[in-house]
Amino acid sequence: MNGIRQTITVLFGGKSPEHWVSVKSGLFALLHLDPSRYLARGVYFDQQGKPTSAAVYREAIATFFARNEVTFFGPGETPPSDDLCAWLQERAHPSGETCLHDDGQGDWGLFLPVFHGQGGEDGSIQGFLEFMRLPYGGCNLEGSALGIDKILTKQFCEASGLTVAPWTGVTTITWTREKQACLERCRSLGFPLFIKPARLGSSIGLHRVVRFEDLAPAIEEALKWDSRILVEAQVQGIEYGIGVAGNLAQPRISAIAESTLRADSFDYDAKYSADALDDIVPARLSETDTVKLQDFALKVWRALDMRGIARIDCFLGPQGPVLNEVNTMPGLSAWAPFVMAWRHIGVRAPDLMDLVVREALERYQAPIAKGTSNLL
Repeated sequence: MNGIRQTITVLFGGKSPEHWVSVKSGLFALLHLDPSRYLARGVYFDQQGKPTSAAVYREAIATFFARNEVTFFGPGETPPSDDLCAWLQERAHPSGETCLHDDGQGDWGLFLPVFHGQGGEDGSIQGFLEFMRLPYGGCNLEGSALGIDKILTKQFCEASGLTVAPWTGVTTITWTREKQACLERCRSLGFPLFIKPARLGSSIGLHRVVRFEDLAPAIEEALKWDSRILVEAQVQGIEYGIGVAGNLAQPRISAIAESTLRADSFDYDAKYSADALDDIVPARLSETDTVKLQDFALKVWRALDMRGIARIDCFLGPQGPVLNEVNTMPGLSAWAPFVMAWRHIGVRAPDLMDLVVREALERYQAPIAKGTSNLL
């Protein structure tokens, strides 16, 4: 970068129910973008999905620290200040409220969207930035749009010959018009079943159903969170998470994280409460099984045309890996499974942020196809 620091504008918050999880991840990114290489600034999006002023940004940071105790630094890492709240408040972009209305000439540098869920992780902000020809880091448009939707993820991966759990989809329209048929399709999968909003993460709105009589109430509750829900059969075994980062052709892959959550406790509180157990890194797997899961994760990455970063969650069954879901913006904190898995192979948080930025700049600088049509 020739001694000139690259400006990075980190976007976080947003209208998803995962709003405060996004704030945590966004602050983690700000804290770990190497200040000798990057001039990092933050823009907070409120719960209506609008970018806010520096003053509102500072208020949101204060609110976050008043409500949460989060570990942002791992072993051997030194915080930039004893007062992280004040340090982060100073990173407010002075013109944050204009970031989506600027003519492209503002001091934004490279955008880094750190949203979780709809309204940011789903390809919407990525599509806007690509339309405006503005550089951005993290998962690309195609990967974001496919990865956020658990139904589309299953469809594309099945079409690529990858194993997924038995599943069916239910939408608000099909549930309203043909409720009994939906219930019978779900019942045919066998119990226990997991009911999941198709475009939410952090286990929000998730239900585990073991009896037919509990199926309809669980579906109706999940439909309050999303108009599309995934219903899938429970897969026996341990869940594993594999981090992937980089480009489509030669991505890097992390160590494997082994989930400590039980099958009957996959909900938001189980993941984020003070009593939640850290995942096991590296996973307790043979070298053969480790390679199987990592190869499978790369196949999912390519099936969904992904670039940037993602975490591929899957099970290891008797016949091989089984896809659970894809996270195109994994949660970020010192003890988040995604971060731990990279740290285990020597990729520290600043290294990971640097990898994301470098891939984004390479993607932005790649030549654009210039073919034209003579239609009309």
